[in-house]
Amino acid sequence: MVLIEWSEELELGIPEIDQQHRKLVEMLNEFYTELEEGHQKEAVEHFLKNLEDYLHYHLDYEEKFMEEKGFPETDNHKKVHQMFKNLYAEEKQRYLEGDPKALRELVAFTFSWLFSHIMKTDKKYAEYLKERGLA
Repeated sequence: MVLIEWSEELELGIPEIDQQHRKLVEMLNEFYTELEEGHQKEAVEHFLKNLEDYLHYHLDYEEKFMEEKGFPETDNHKKVHQMFKNLYAEEKQRYLEGDPKALRELVAFTFSWLFSHIMKTDKKYAEYLKERGLA
């Protein structure tokens, strides 16, 4: 197993948001480490709780930040965030109902979110703000 390393590719250049994105990397790494150490039950409990907290805190913070800065694509960005929140709720429910595949899908989605959403979608608002001297 290889842990995720934070890289400049993931940085937006907005310190508070970069710090929050680093938390997502740490969360995934903690999950993988706990699994490797044989603490599956704890790993799953921690991952689900931490991801739920993260989704609400970080995504709400980011949306408010974009609104305050006047980013024109905020509404579309919010829809993408809501999709992740909905997916989380659905996969968590499936997992709690006994479907182990749901957890794997949620972890895989979270991992891909880190690289696709942050490196593509979030970079759009970071670039927009930098161009206007707002970040």
